[in-house]
Amino acid sequence: MPLQRRIPKRGFTQRKRTVYQIVNVGDLGRIEGTTVTAELLKEAGLIRSATQLVKILATGEVGQAYTVEAHKFSGGAVTKIEAAGGSTTVLTSGGSDSRAKGSKLQKKREPVKAAKAAPVVAEADVEAPAEEVTAEADTDEADAPVDEVDAGEVETDG
Repeated sequence: MPLQRRIPKRGFTQRKRTVYQIVNVGDLGRIEGTTVTAELLKEAGLIRSATQLVKILATGEVGQAYTVEAHKFSGGAVTKIEAAGGSTTVLTSGGSDSRAKGSKLQKKREPVKAAKAAPVVAEADVEAPAEEVTAEADTDEADAPVDEVDAGEVETDG
């Protein structure tokens, strides 16, 4: 029997997945100084490569105020760093970020929407007299004693 049929197939792995190097907030104490960058994390042995993406997680406690630069932060990590008096900076270089791609697409689409809106305004000005005619028809119906008929129907139904 061929090898590919003998080995079990497990799970699914995306081809274009984003892999982050994980650093816990409690491990920031190993770094000398208050500014934390990918190069300093590599020197301290917390990550393997300074060119890959880095994510800071909230496991552990922060001993002092740090200025941390990373590609992604967990919500708890941001609150712990800021509670200690530090700050966080999100880097966008060094990898693909889907949010950055989405914002570029939205910028391209906005002028198209604005161009489509201009003719609609011009058509609204042309239809303005027709709206006045319908308003007069509504006032004629309001003068008729329709309310008395409606009130009678409600009493017979109940």
